[in-house]
Amino acid sequence: MEPRFLFPHRYKLIGWLLAIPSLILGLFVLIGDFYFDFLTINLPFKYVFSDTLTISNSVTHLNDEVTQLNLTDEIAAIGTIVGLLFIAFSRVKTEDEYVSKTRLESLQWAIYLNFALLILAIIFIHGMAFFSVIVYNMFTPLILFIIRFHYILFIKPSFETNGKLQNN
Repeated sequence: MEPRFLFPHRYKLIGWLLAIPSLILGLFVLIGDFYFDFLTINLPFKYVFSDTLTISNSVTHLNDEVTQLNLTDEIAAIGTIVGLLFIAFSRVKTEDEYVSKTRLESLQWAIYLNFALLILAIIFIHGMAFFSVIVYNMFTPLILFIIRFHYILFIKPSFETNGKLQNN
C-alpha cells in the first residue's frame, strides 16, 4: 500500500534543521522571557488579542490605540511545529507495510500518552502554571510520536541484534 500524505524523505533533515533551533528559541522565550527586538512590530490599532499580562512580549498603549507586538514566540512555535511535522511525517528510505503499521501504532501510542499526561496535569497543576502545561502540550504529541517511531524502527532492532549476538 502506497502511503499518502507523507513528505519526501529529504524533508526530515529540513525538519531537524527547523525544529532544534526553534525548540531552543522557544525554551528561551518561555523560561528566560527572551525576545528579539527586530521582531517587534507596531500595529496601528488596538489589538484585542494581545497579551496584557507580560509586558516584554506585547505592550498595549491605550492612549494612542497602538499595539506593540513581538513575534519571537510565534516564530519559535511555528518553526517547532513545522519542523516536528516534517520529522514525523517524512518518508523513511524504505516505506513498507511494517513502517506504516509502526507509524500508526506510534501515533496512537503518542496520543494516548499525551492525553494521560494532560489528565494528570489537569488534576495536579492549577493556575498560571497550567498555562505552561498547555503550551508544552502543543508539541508533546509530535515529540512522543517521533521518539517512539524512531525507537521502534531504528534503535530497538539494533538492541535485539546485539542481544542475539551476545547470547550465541
